[in-house]
Order: sequence, then C-alpha cells, then structure tokens
Amino acid sequence: MAQLLPFPDLTQRMLAAYIDLAAFARGGEAAEEIMATGEILPRIWDITTIADPELRWDCWTWLDAFVLWLNSQHAWYSADHTPACWPEHPPLVRELGTLAFLRFQAGEATGPLPLEEWHRYALPGYLDRTRDQRRACEEKHQPWPGRAAHTRHANDDAAARRLRLFRDDCDLTSDDGEESVTLRAL
Repeated sequence: MAQLLPFPDLTQRMLAAYIDLAAFARGGEAAEEIMATGEILPRIWDITTIADPELRWDCWTWLDAFVLWLNSQHAWYSADHTPACWPEHPPLVRELGTLAFLRFQAGEATGPLPLEEWHRYALPGYLDRTRDQRRACEEKHQPWPGRAAHTRHANDDAAARRLRLFRDDCDLTSDDGEESVTLRAL
C-alpha cells in the first residue's frame, strides 16, 4: 500500500538563503545591509545562481529528495514519473527547482489556496511542459536530441555572423571617436 510521505525539508543553509531573500524583498535596513555587501543572493530554486558549494550540494540533494517524493506522491502513471537521469537534463533541472520551491512555499502558507494552486497550475504545467523529455528517458537515458542544432548555432562561424549583424544594426562609435552604442534606424 502506498503511503503519504511528508514534503522534504529544506536544510538550515537553504532556510538561511531563503530568509535572506525574504529580508531583501521586504526592503528596509536588512535589505540595505545585504546590498552594501554587494553579494548576489542565491535563488535556491535556480541551482545556477548558487556559488557556495555546500549550499549547492544541499540544493542538489533536496531536489533529488523532491523528485523521489514527487514520483511517489503525485505520479499515478509511469508516464508522469520524472526519470532518474533528470540531473543530466538542464531543462528538467530548471523546471524541477521551480516546481519544488513553489511546493515548499505552498506548504508553508497559512491557508490552503497556494497548495490548491500548486496542484491546479504548477504540477500540471510541469507535467505538460516536460512530457516529451520525461518520456524519452522512460526506458533508458537518451542524449540531448538538440545537440547538433546547438553545436551549429554555437560554432565560431555562426557566432561571428551574428556579431556582424549586431554591429550592422548598431553604430558603435560616436562623432568624437569615443565608443558608444546607438541603434540605427531600421
């Protein structure tokens, strides 16, 4: 028989990062102190914003616990499961970070509406947006099908061609020879 499992807890480091973000969002003296440090606060739902290796580790392991929780508590059909190879798929990592943190916030609410909205909007949205990515790895991990197109886009010739187009659209020098950026009329 399946059992109801509690939502995974944030670690102390993750809670501290969340509290800093909340203080910054409120403004006032605490936000001014944070701004004075020049520190860019990590967003624990976006692992790419986390420079601290220990906090990053906490977020990876929390996301892993979240995926296990999600698969056991919300994936009735195997097609709804997030595959074990999710860390190898950047789009899934980004989606899962957001989904997990939205669920955390909904669970912390003092009323049921945020949790109902998570069930109504966030979870079905994740399942719809990631259906093909998750299905591709249902039996066995599949490499990124868009790799060839990305490689063509990122190669030196394509990058140089884009930069030429950007320069053609912008006048990068002023009348006195100083470098500036102004847009040409299209």
